[in-house]
Amino acid sequence: MNRNSRYAFYGSMRKGLENYSLYQRDLVFLETVELSGFKMYSLVDYPYVIRTGNLADKIVVDLFAITDPETERIIHNMELGAGYIFSEVEIADIKFGIYLFERANTDNIEVSRGDWSVLRKLSGF
Repeated sequence: MNRNSRYAFYGSMRKGLENYSLYQRDLVFLETVELSGFKMYSLVDYPYVIRTGNLADKIVVDLFAITDPETERIIHNMELGAGYIFSEVEIADIKFGIYLFERANTDNIEVSRGDWSVLRKLSGF
């Protein structure tokens, strides 16, 4: 887990999406930013991201502080249980936790804008 309880969420934990609504009382929204060096893919119901290091590859994330250690642990275990690995990314000299996959599966479709929230709206979810 992130030692500062700061996280960059790009999927169902983004503001207004399904898992956000479960934990919102313990989440402090900081801002929405675009991260370079990452690609997003769809598993239909939720996304995953890989680190590419290519600055042309971008994703959109919501930055949060988690105020309750128990909620932070629950979210961490949920992400690990779904097959994600914990990593960190530095944004404005602050490290944020982010959950990634190690590699892309060739059967999964790339989310071209790197914005899960937009894809969900366009798909009618």
